[in-house]
Amino acid sequence: ELSPHNIKVNAIAPGIIDTPMHDPAHREFLDNLAPAGRVGTVEEIAEAVLYLAGADFTTGAILPVDGGMSTGKW
Repeated sequence: ELSPHNIKVNAIAPGIIDTPMHDPAHREFLDNLAPAGRVGTVEEIAEAVLYLAGADFTTGAILPVDGGMSTGKW
């Protein structure tokens, strides 16, 4: 509906991201939640946003940036 107007609608689905809000005492627990073995960074979310902003033919996408958490680790 919006593509003919050159409007793209995409979303980022972040996993656990390292921010000052997280208690350092919980870091090891959080790192073990993702198959990647660590939490993500704010910079990695920014990279995903820049990718989607520059992907001219991508619309209606939800991009997981979660270190594999949404792939079904269990």
